[in-house]
Amino acid sequence: MLLAPERSLCEKNQAIVVSTDKGNSRKHRAINPQRMFDIRQYQLDGDLVKYEKCCDYLLVNDSQRNAYLIELKGGNIDEAVEQLEAGEDICKRELVGYQFLYRIVCTKAKTHNIQKIKFRKFKEKCGSKLVVRENVLEETLQ
Repeated sequence: MLLAPERSLCEKNQAIVVSTDKGNSRKHRAINPQRMFDIRQYQLDGDLVKYEKCCDYLLVNDSQRNAYLIELKGGNIDEAVEQLEAGEDICKRELVGYQFLYRIVCTKAKTHNIQKIKFRKFKEKCGSKLVVRENVLEETLQ
C-alpha cells in the first residue's frame, strides 16, 4: 500500500504541515486548527513515486476525506497540471470517496502561462478546487 499511515511524514494531528522543496522558497503550509483533523503527508515525486512524473506532495485530511495534491513549480504551469493529474491517477485507488483538491505554488505565474489552453481547461474543470499562488500558499484545513 503506497499511502500506508506509517509512511506519513507528519504526526496524525500535527498543527502545521509544511511541504517544501529543499533549496527553494516555494512552500505550502497547511494549518490544522486545534489539531482537530487526522492528517497524513506524503512526498510523492522522488520518494514514493520514483519512475514516473507526478506532483510533489499529497496531504490527506482523513477526517474530512480531502486529498490535497501539491505541486511546487518554477513557472511551467502546463507541466504542473500534468503532474497534478498524474498524482491523482496514482493515488485515487487508495483514496476512494475522497475529494481531490489541487494546489500549485509557483515562482512566477506569468500571464501568458495561465492563459494557455491546457491550464485554462484544467481550471474550468476544477473550479474552486484549484488554488494557485506565488511562493507561499498558506491555508487552514476545513
